[in-house]
Amino acid sequence: MSIVEREDDGGEPGFNPERIISAVRRRWRIAAGITVAVTLIAAGVAYLLPDRYEASATLQLDPRKKNVANIEGVVSDLYVDTAAIESEAEVIASRNVLLKVIERLNLRNDPEFSTSGLFSPPTEADAQSLEPANGISEPAKETAIPRRDQFATAFARNLEVSRVRNTLLLEVTFTSSDPDKAALIANTIAEVYIAEQLAAKSDLSQTATNLLDGHLESLRKRVRDAEARVEAYKAEKNIFASEGQILSEKELTRWMERTVEARNRTVEMRAQFEQAKKLGDSGHSMDAIQQVVSSLTVRGLKEKYAEVSRRKAELSTRYGERHPEMLKVRAELDDAQRQLDTEISSLIANLENEYVEAVARERELLAGLEQKKREEAERRAANVQLNELEREADTSRQIYQVLLSRYKQNAASQTLQLPDARIVEFADTPSQPAAPKRKQIVALAAAAGLTLGLALILALEFATPGIGRPEEAEELLALEHISSLPQLDSASDDAGDPLRATRLMIAAPTSGFAEAIRSLRREIDVRHIERGSRIILIAASLPGEGASIVASNLAHYYAQTGDRVVLVDADLRRSNLTRQLAPQRRAGLAEVLNGAIAPEQAILRDQLTNLHFLPATGGILVPSGQAELLASAAMPRVLGRLKSQFDTIIIDAPPLLPVIDTRIIADYADQIVFVMAWRRTPKQLARKAMKLLSVNADRLAGVVVNQVATDILADASGIELVSQSHQPESVLAA
Repeated sequence: MSIVEREDDGGEPGFNPERIISAVRRRWRIAAGITVAVTLIAAGVAYLLPDRYEASATLQLDPRKKNVANIEGVVSDLYVDTAAIESEAEVIASRNVLLKVIERLNLRNDPEFSTSGLFSPPTEADAQSLEPANGISEPAKETAIPRRDQFATAFARNLEVSRVRNTLLLEVTFTSSDPDKAALIANTIAEVYIAEQLAAKSDLSQTATNLLDGHLESLRKRVRDAEARVEAYKAEKNIFASEGQILSEKELTRWMERTVEARNRTVEMRAQFEQAKKLGDSGHSMDAIQQVVSSLTVRGLKEKYAEVSRRKAELSTRYGERHPEMLKVRAELDDAQRQLDTEISSLIANLENEYVEAVARERELLAGLEQKKREEAERRAANVQLNELEREADTSRQIYQVLLSRYKQNAASQTLQLPDARIVEFADTPSQPAAPKRKQIVALAAAAGLTLGLALILALEFATPGIGRPEEAEELLALEHISSLPQLDSASDDAGDPLRATRLMIAAPTSGFAEAIRSLRREIDVRHIERGSRIILIAASLPGEGASIVASNLAHYYAQTGDRVVLVDADLRRSNLTRQLAPQRRAGLAEVLNGAIAPEQAILRDQLTNLHFLPATGGILVPSGQAELLASAAMPRVLGRLKSQFDTIIIDAPPLLPVIDTRIIADYADQIVFVMAWRRTPKQLARKAMKLLSVNADRLAGVVVNQVATDILADASGIELVSQSHQPESVLAA
């Protein structure tokens, strides 16, 4: 027994390239037929289509300023971005541009752009209907406009305007049946677009010039009137100015500056005087006062006082207080002190005088400043009206200057307009048609036909309910695939003669089926390790999968090789194998299990191959209770007696899914071989049947795929299978 491990036991077999390749090899005629048919149809259609020629002119949008007069115009240059480029492409393909091209080239009579008879050659009435004239009715005018629009629409179908990758280039491509006409129209469209761009700029500039001209004259008179009012008011109020500043304002500024200087001087003198006086009145030392009041005289007296003090100190070390030298020095010291005090007092008095003078000067300047302020206030009251008049005049003057400058710029640039695009490459007359691309059409049709054919093959392949290749059974059931049996040839007697099919090992020993049975026995034997007799159970999911044929031929092969083998038909309900091999039987497994007869009395022997066969029943089918018979205590006893007499017991079991019988027998089997029909057994049912045998998983020898097409087996093995037969007689005797 060998079970192949798989990650997902419940999943479908995965993508199998070998299955697809095999399906294509078997059904290649379908793909070839569809491919040839589609290719021939496409080729016929392609060669019936008329030739079409494409000619392309290339335009470049130029965002750079082209200011020839070095002035700023009213019409700004094109700002280029993705939206602007797409907008210009739409302008090129617009009805206005196309109608001008049609009129310039006189294409209205060209039959190539007329559809369904809508546009016949224009009559005189049609031409007159485009212009207002006496005698032309309104309905005639209304009819001409739709005709022009319809003609432009038909013309536009042959035009394509596209951007060249991520550049500022626009490619104007026109398609026509005439190569010269295609090039001419493409170039004309580019030229008309540039002319229309210049005309639009010129029209805008002219409109702006006319508007500015009307405003300038009224603004010029307004400026003159405003300036006259300003000068008259100045003369009336006697207001003069120097370098843009009124004289009274300058004088007031000077008075304020002098007043500030006087105030600062007063503050400084008052601070010195009050500090010196305060120190003297409070009895502070002379040194402290000298720090405030300092002069050369005070410094000299102070040095003299210090010198006398030093001499006194030296003499005090040698003489007493009453010594004449000491008295003399003390008198000199007192005199120096008096001189110093007198000088400082004089300086303090001087500080007081300077402070008084500073205060008087400050008061005088403050009085003068107040007078100037009053005068300035009166003047400012008069200047309010002056400022208002000047502002009005300045505003009018500025507006006039701006509009005058704009007017001059626009007038100068009106005749110097340059387009925002240029033709970088004119369209050349094409030498080869651009459409139809016959080779590509045929190639694409061939590819489409081949794809359709392959898709149909895959649909047919995967639409079948069963497995496509025998090897898929291994992945589907997680059980090792041990053999594949070929489909019986419907042209021979193999498929139509049930007896022949069950004895094909004898009828066609050199056939592919016989070789597959030999291979199956080999795989079963190598998986049987234990010595002694064994029971091999052959089971399938549903009826008709060929399990009985497999069991019978396998048993015949064991008998051919000299093994003591008995084939047991355990299908008590249908007994197909019994009816084919022993139609004249008198007893079978049912009678043995009932105890009516011994196993040896029910077993039949094939005299040709020495195969022993235990039929399912006697001449009458068991009406009911088959499962109970198989589950009875007699079943293991019967199988035990058979194992004691035979080397191999092969049991043909009923289908797993409809009845429970096989699951009962599986408990007694040493090896279980699961049979499924190629392309017939539904995958879900096969997995369900295998799940029923999961309790006996250790006894599963493998899966046999039956009724496989010979070409599938040939693909897998690379060997052509041979069918060869002769018909031996079946001689089963008790």
